[in-house]
Amino acid sequence: MGKTEYWVYVNSSLKRAQLHKSTCGSCRFGRHMHGERSTGEDWWGGPFSARDEAWEHAKAEALKLGATPTLCPLCHP
Repeated sequence: MGKTEYWVYVNSSLKRAQLHKSTCGSCRFGRHMHGERSTGEDWWGGPFSARDEAWEHAKAEALKLGATPTLCPLCHP
């Protein structure tokens, strides 16, 4: 089994920065549920090989948006 990677979903209009495991159904290795990378108001940051590094990225992006970073309730990273 491969090492888990992490991604951060950022949505500027919803003021959200959310940490996901790469295998999460919402993330799908940064391609989202529809199989495409997001652009514009929302995007995926990653992959990150370390959870701590991904969480720091989520915190930094959330700070820029005036938000609080969150963990995905589906994959529980």
